Amino acid sequence: MENIIETRGLTKYYGSFFWKKKKPSLCDLTLSIPEKSIFGFLGPNGAGKTTTIKILMNLIKQSSGDALIMGCPPDNVEVKKSIGFLPDAPAFSPYLSANEFLNICAKLFGIPSSIRKTRIAEVLEAVRMTRHAKSKLGGFSRGMTQRIGIAQAILNNPKLLILDEPLVGLDPHGRQELKDIILDQKARGTSVFFCSHILSDAEKICDRVGILFESRLLCCGRLDELLTATGSKLRIVAGRDDIAKAVLTEATETIKHPDGSWELTFSNTKETEQTLLTVKEKYGDAVTIASSRESLEDFFFRKIANATKES
Repeated sequence: MENIIETRGLTKYYGSFFWKKKKPSLCDLTLSIPEKSIFGFLGPNGAGKTTTIKILMNLIKQSSGDALIMGCPPDNVEVKKSIGFLPDAPAFSPYLSANEFLNICAKLFGIPSSIRKTRIAEVLEAVRMTRHAKSKLGGFSRGMTQRIGIAQAILNNPKLLILDEPLVGLDPHGRQELKDIILDQKARGTSVFFCSHILSDAEKICDRVGILFESRLLCCGRLDELLTATGSKLRIVAGRDDIAKAVLTEATETIKHPDGSWELTFSNTKETEQTLLTVKEKYGDAVTIASSRESLEDFFFRKIANATKES
């Protein structure tokens, strides 16, 4: 699999001639992000996430190091045509309708007039905004504005979608809709690179994550490689309370869902492993066993705490 984004020793200092010491915003960032994946770039405010995005978008220049998108530097014109971008807190003209705004964007992308109307209709459908096509942007909520921002970002059928904090300020319903849109883009073959503070959402949609702290990368990799296995989960179909009762005392956590199904968590020991295997052999398709791992949130705060102690 080829990499959609690569950085090597990427560093950015902010300062001026009058400052004796320049302030590092990004230090020695080295990343390799495979194409057709969703990559979550995580970290506290001021860690260097937006600086990285600005370099990738050629909005600022790095002080040293290299950045490649699809094997080319960020200022490559052909590469720019294959990128969709949504900045943090986008602001659009309140006097334009969604259709009018996207028509201007389509012209800037060089989309031929013969297919422009069709393509605008497609992206509005993709972001669930078709019924608001003629509405003025000034009357849109934060969630609606974000979806129009996504619509302009995917208007050119990008190979790479770069999103800076797309989930901030949205209610749970709005966040779910945006996550579905991001997953849909991945299903269409688009690579997605996004920043987020909402770790639970990032865990649900990301293939890979990188954690940035005080301008340096703490770790990067697949979620299934980074998150430590903590035990096992036993899922029991609805109507089989008898199975749950048989192993209830050995579980560290039990949940009975409204539909009558069960989810039991067990610690990672040889005894519980044998118990679960016996249950599976006895009850077959009525139960499902899956590994249980620490949450991305727990992993994030553990890495930040360790880095703080070492600094």
